Amino acid sequence: MAHPADSARTGVADDHERAARRLLELTREMLDMGRVGDWVRFAQREEERQALSRTIFATPVPRAAAPLVADCIRRVLDLDQELITLAEAHRDQASRTMRDVQRGRQAADVYRRFSR
Repeated sequence: MAHPADSARTGVADDHERAARRLLELTREMLDMGRVGDWVRFAQREEERQALSRTIFATPVPRAAAPLVADCIRRVLDLDQELITLAEAHRDQASRTMRDVQRGRQAADVYRRFSR
């Protein structure tokens, strides 16, 4: 019979693997968006990607998940090189868009806080 702690460890490993796969998926989406100049969605995905990265590394990666997580992270880092190149090529436009998205999110947060 499986020990409950084994099940919990497996769940944590699964969570890390899901998060790493999603991080890679987001990075690929961002690359597609950057290629077509969709900087609004690019910026939104980047915010989600940053939050997901923090989540992945908030706790130690379980040994069972380490190979998949490491592979996804390597692939993300490879794709990041192209993301950086795209963002640099369109820096001014991308920067304005990312600032606008952040301001909009901040305004929405303030509104939610004071509208209760």
